Amino acid sequence: MLKKPQALLARAFATAANAIMIADRHGHMVWVNQAFCRLSGYAESELMGKSPDLLRSGQHDTAFYRELWSTILSGRPWQGELIERRKDGAFYTVNQIITPLQDSHGNITHFIAIQHDISAQRCEQERIARLAYHDSLTGLPNRQYFLELLSKAIAAAALQGNMLAVMFLDLDKFKQVNDTLGHAIGDRLLISVAERLHGAVRKSDLVARLGGDEFAVLISELQHTDHANAVAQQLVDAIGQPFAFGPHKVQTHASIGISLYPRDGVETQALLDQADAAMYHAKRQGGGAYAYWSAAMLAAPPAKPSTGAA
Repeated sequence: MLKKPQALLARAFATAANAIMIADRHGHMVWVNQAFCRLSGYAESELMGKSPDLLRSGQHDTAFYRELWSTILSGRPWQGELIERRKDGAFYTVNQIITPLQDSHGNITHFIAIQHDISAQRCEQERIARLAYHDSLTGLPNRQYFLELLSKAIAAAALQGNMLAVMFLDLDKFKQVNDTLGHAIGDRLLISVAERLHGAVRKSDLVARLGGDEFAVLISELQHTDHANAVAQQLVDAIGQPFAFGPHKVQTHASIGISLYPRDGVETQALLDQADAAMYHAKRQGGGAYAYWSAAMLAAPPAKPSTGAA
C-alpha cells in the first residue's frame, strides 16, 4: 500500500511533462507546475494570483472565451486548441482541457487546466499546407490555389455586382535566359518577376505562379476596364525594366492576356483559358503588350509555348 498518496500526487503533478495550472472560481491562478512555467516563460511568482488573460494572444475573439467560460461554469469540461503568448511575446499552441473541481455540495471551487504543447505539430501542418498551395520557388500561390481563390472571388463579385479581371502573363524569350545564362539565373529572374508583379498591384489583388514562366493576376472589385488597362500596362512596364544579377543584365518583356468576369464567362477555368488565349494573341503581335480576350481569337493558330525553369 502506498504511503502518503497526497504527497505522491503532488510530486507527480509538479513534475508532469504536460503544463498544468489550477485557478480558483474567479479565474486567478493558485498553482502551476514546472512545465507550465517553462512553456509560458513566466516564473511561478509572476503567475500566482494573476488571471490566465496574462497569456492571451489576441488570436481568439470574445465569442471563443464566452463559450469556454459558459462551458466550465456549468460544471462541464472544455477541450480545444488555444493559441497563447509567452512572456517573450512568441505564440505557442496548446491542446487544453479544463475540468471544473467541485466540493461535496456540488459547488465549483477551482478549475484545473492541462495543456499539451502542439506548436511543432501545428507548424508542420502549416508547412505542408503551404507547400500544397504555394509555389516553392517564388512563394506565390500556385495554379490550384489561384483557381480556388478565383472561384471565391467570382462568388463575391456575383453578390456585389462587381467585375473581375483575370490576367495571364508569360515572359517573352525566357528560354533564351535559361539557355545562355543557366537555370540558376532563370530562377532568380522568376523570383524577381514575382516581386515586381506583387509590387505593381493592390494588396487586395492576387498574383500567382502557374508554372514555368507563366503567372496569373486577379484584379478584384473592378469598376471599369480602364483600371484593368492601367494595371496591365503597369505590369508590362515593371517587367520591361532590366534585371541585374551580379555581372549579368537580363532584359525580358511580358505578354499579358485579359479576360473579364462576367463579360467573358463565369467559370474559373474558362476565364483562365480565355486569358491564356489572349496572352498568345499579344505574343503574336510582338510581345511586351496586353490584349483582351475575344471570340475571334478562337480561329487564330496557337503560338508555340515558351519553356523554362519549373
